[in-house]
Amino acid sequence: MLRHANLFLILIFIGTSSALAAKGTIVRRISSCDYFMVETNKGFTILEWFGGHDPDKGDVIVGAYESYGMKTVYDVTADQEIRVWVEDYGLSKDDALEKLMDQCE
Repeated sequence: MLRHANLFLILIFIGTSSALAAKGTIVRRISSCDYFMVETNKGFTILEWFGGHDPDKGDVIVGAYESYGMKTVYDVTADQEIRVWVEDYGLSKDDALEKLMDQCE
């Protein structure tokens, strides 16, 4: 029940402060690599997983990950929190794929 309350609060947060929160879908995840690529309506973001739920390709995540630094975001699909480092954001698809591959070599 607590998770559903958290989801409700996150959705209210997104609705009232869309400049601070983003919603996106994980579109690339390479096994044995902690970095993954998220597609949002403002481009692509590269995140590094630091703890909490280990997300999968196709998961929808919300949070303030369109600014640099350490963030706690919410995986709506898994109903779990994730701790991430924002490596870069607002990227084109090609730039994001290149950065992801550089991090996962």
